[in-house]
This record gives sequence, structure tokens and C-alpha cells, in this order.
Amino acid sequence: MAQTRRFELAMSPHVGANQTTRKIMFDVVIALLPALAAATWFFGPRALLIVFLSAATAVVAEFLCLKFMKRPVSFALDGSAIVTGMLLAYNLPSGVPIWLPVIGTAFAIVVGKQAFGGLGHNIVNPALLGRAFLMASFPILMTAGWAAPEAWNSSEDISWGTSGIAMEEMSTIPMADAISGATPLNVLKQTFDLDASAANARNEGNTTEAQSLEERADGIRSALSCNSTYMNLLIGRSGGCLGETSVILLLVGAIYLVMRGVLELRLPVSYLGTVAVLAWVFGGSGWFNGDPLFHVLAGGVILGGIFMVSDMVTTPVTPKGRIIFGIGAGLLTMVIRRWGGYPEGCSYSILLMNLVTPLIDKLTLPRVFGEVKKNG
Repeated sequence: MAQTRRFELAMSPHVGANQTTRKIMFDVVIALLPALAAATWFFGPRALLIVFLSAATAVVAEFLCLKFMKRPVSFALDGSAIVTGMLLAYNLPSGVPIWLPVIGTAFAIVVGKQAFGGLGHNIVNPALLGRAFLMASFPILMTAGWAAPEAWNSSEDISWGTSGIAMEEMSTIPMADAISGATPLNVLKQTFDLDASAANARNEGNTTEAQSLEERADGIRSALSCNSTYMNLLIGRSGGCLGETSVILLLVGAIYLVMRGVLELRLPVSYLGTVAVLAWVFGGSGWFNGDPLFHVLAGGVILGGIFMVSDMVTTPVTPKGRIIFGIGAGLLTMVIRRWGGYPEGCSYSILLMNLVTPLIDKLTLPRVFGEVKKNG
């Protein structure tokens, strides 16, 4: 009797190695754990609770969707849902209500992933789509849930990743203009508002007021560029979302992914490099005087550049396309940071670039070997 050949059908991403989706996803989970440890240390056990609820909700939502669509429920345990839940939680402030990550994660799985057919078919990053949904639906809760690092177990005054000079300068800004619970990027955003106010005052002929506003803005920028601020941003002793503050531990996760062959460097390098260059060009009060190191370390650029820009499903598959995607996301990030209404633009920049991924792949598709281009 002739032997029959058996073929296994599986959803993308397809990796030409002995890797599986499950192995890749759990490698990402392992790479995210150091940042989770930092979040728990700096923001307290509540951070661990938020991440657990988000990850658990993702698995349950995926299981129910697969059950409803009569697909193998084993896909709910491939690790991709856990990654989505963790990444969404990492993009939340530590003080949000515990039901908020549940709603956001359920939306990310049901609408952002399963509605398009599941893993390998979604057109945008589900975790970022869930965050965008929460920002649009609950803007106050998403922007007022900041808590100072270590405040949960310490009575000392925490500087939010900025030096005392910056916070002293912030105290001179009228309360109507100041942002409550300012993160380092919020503090920097205030300098741009001060620059605009100074320009208006100068146009109205009020030179004294204009000079005073400019001095305040310069003082804040100088304080943000000091070594103590950089160190706080590196170790995680700064205000921000749960998983974005400790740059060192995020880089530890990145090194692990590179060693495991999961992280391809074209996307993160092109993204972070573009952010750094554009931050130097127009990230300051004028041209070519911005602080690229601060812009790379602050906010969600490192988290997004390692764990979300490099998503295998929603980013280009061609080498040139990956570089174009990274450059485009970096450009949009800095445009939103500099001139947009939000101090951070990482999430929205990646979402927007996800939408043009098919076009990038089409334009950068390499020519088939031996193909002859027809004339006419």
C-alpha cells in the first residue's frame, strides 16, 4: 500500500526554522518579564495585578471567540494572546481602575484580532488598537492615572525622572497651564507651550514677559538634559506607563530576543535612529538643538521600538520595507511629540504605519530571479 504524505496547515507568520508561533510568543513573554519586575518594584503590586488581569482577559476572550467561531481552541494557548494582554497593560498608567485593562484587552482581542480572522490576519497591532480605544473612550482615566514611582512604599518626594530644578521651574507655571502629575514628556511639552506664549508676547511688544517665559523654558530643558534625569530614565525611576520606564530592563529583553533569533534589527534600529535624528533636528526650541538622548529614553519609544514596531504580522516582510516602516514610524512619532496634542506619539505612529504595510510590501517586493521586465 502506497504511503500517504501528510501536510500540516498553519496560520502565518511562517518562519523558515524550527521555531513555532508558540515558541516565539513565549520568548516575547520572557523578554517582557524584566520590565514587569521593574513596574512591580516602582509602582507597587498593583502593577502586577493590572498585567495579570490584562493577560488573563486576553486568553479568555480569545478562547470564547474561537469557541464561537468553531475553531480549534488550542490557538488560545499559543502565547499570542498573553503577549497582547501584557503589551496593552504596559501602555497603561499604574493608577487606572482595574476594569479598564479588562475592557481594553477584550476589545483588542475581539475587534483588533479575531474579527480579522485571528493571528496572522489582523491589519494593526491589537494591543495598540486597544490602547487607542481606551484613549478615545476614557481619556480622563488614561491621562490622570499617573503615580510617582516608589510612592507606594515611600514618603519621600519623587521627582518623576526630572531633576529638582525642572520641578521648581514647573511650579512657576500658572496652574491653568500646568499638567497635573507631569511625566518627563509632559514637562517637555510645557516648554513648547512656553515658547509659543513667549513668541506671542514678543509679537505684542511685551519683551519683558517674553524673556521671562523663554528663561523658564530654557531652565526646564536644561534640567531635563542633566545626568540625573538620564539615569532615572534608564533605571525606571520616572513617571510613565507601567512597562515603558525602565529602559535598561527593556534592553535586556531585546538582547534576549536577538539571541533567540526572534528580533530582526532593521525595524528597531531604523525607528530609534529616526527618532534620535529628528529629535536633534527639531526636538528643541529651534533647529538642530534638540536632545536626542532624552527623546529616545523618555516615553514609550524603547518599548514600542522593540516589542511593537517589530510585530511580525502588521509590519513589512521585505528588508527595504522594514526600514521604510521604521523611518515612517519615527517621523510620525516626532511630529506628534513636537506639534501634536499629545506629548507621546509612539502608539499612534505605529498604528498609522500598520495601515500602509501592504502598500510598502507591494512597492518593495523584490524582483523574481530571472524575471524579465516587459517593455510597453
